Amino acid sequence: MNPYQHYREKAARAERLADDPFQRADMRAELRSIARRWRHMAEQADWLVRSSRFIKA
Repeated sequence: MNPYQHYREKAARAERLADDPFQRADMRAELRSIARRWRHMAEQADWLVRSSRFIKA
């Protein structure tokens, strides 16, 4: 599993927890924030992989 997929799965898990109606409102907000950070890390990992392919040449 590459880092992009790993971070996307972590973001999806945090989003599922944030959508749980039994979570407190402040916890849901925190989980959504964490999911945004994981998605951002996934985008960075994807960008690093793509840019490193061009640098090797």
